[in-house]
Amino acid sequence: MPELPEVETVVRELSRYIVGQKIKSVEILSARSFLWNPKITRPKKVGGKTVFPVPKEILGRTIKTTSRRGKGIIIDLDKGYSILIHLKMTGQLIYIPHSRHAELVSASRSKILKRVQDDKPEKGRLNLGHPDANFLESMPSSHTRVIFELTHGTLYFNDQRKFGWVKLTPTKDIFADKFFAGLGPEPFDKSFTAKYLWDICQRRPKSNIKSIILDQKMVSGVGNIYSDEALFYAHIKPTRKGKDISKTDASKLRSAILKVLKLGIKYSGTSISHHRTPEGATGKMQNHLAVYEREGEPCKFGCKGTVKRIKLGGRSARYCPVCQI
Repeated sequence: MPELPEVETVVRELSRYIVGQKIKSVEILSARSFLWNPKITRPKKVGGKTVFPVPKEILGRTIKTTSRRGKGIIIDLDKGYSILIHLKMTGQLIYIPHSRHAELVSASRSKILKRVQDDKPEKGRLNLGHPDANFLESMPSSHTRVIFELTHGTLYFNDQRKFGWVKLTPTKDIFADKFFAGLGPEPFDKSFTAKYLWDICQRRPKSNIKSIILDQKMVSGVGNIYSDEALFYAHIKPTRKGKDISKTDASKLRSAILKVLKLGIKYSGTSISHHRTPEGATGKMQNHLAVYEREGEPCKFGCKGTVKRIKLGGRSARYCPVCQI
């Protein structure tokens, strides 16, 4: 699942292509993927075909801005509405401009595959999210769930496993949404202080520190990759309990979280298996990781330790048993 740096990269780059465009039409292919109102999205048969009615509030709206809250994408429209998107594990956004639609929408699999393998994205086609076979297919694909027809191009929301979602909501109600309402502070917000971090550790004295900073209600946007990295730079073992985190530890951990997230944004995210930038290129943060997926390798601090991998609360955690205590 993309974490804060990957989603931030998506938002920044995607804005260059879709901001200012109008939504001319929307085709909903899966009611489970487009959330609005059950009475509106209930399917009906038209000419033997299942059709999901589209809420009129989204049609003709101009895309004003793109932003992020935690791992969620926010696309603000004019006249008081917003589109909320979460890619989850297998979500994708693929944008194809009208100027190259005929060529790119049906580009040969081998042609697109070569571009993906060479890390040279097909010019004009933006492949964003989980890099599965849809990056190599014409659009729409069998995994396309929602199609947005814009002024100058088409935006496809694909999701193989249907865990991701697109929501339409009044802008004023964004933070009343169940997902956004439950998020903790952004790591770059002023409210995310060392004291705040120490306080949440004391409130969960028996929880390990990795699970605490992974909890989106505590800190938004940090996932498995950046939690491992932050704990490494803070010299804190991921199994340490909340009650054992000192105020000094909390200060070091806060600084480390900010450090690794800034690095992730600088290098356009991590491309281990699931994330690519909006233009289909890989992020570069994986070349700068200290412990994540480096188990069995020497510690980058030169302490003669070897990165170890353990299971912790259903997740993997990597750390240096010498540096992190």
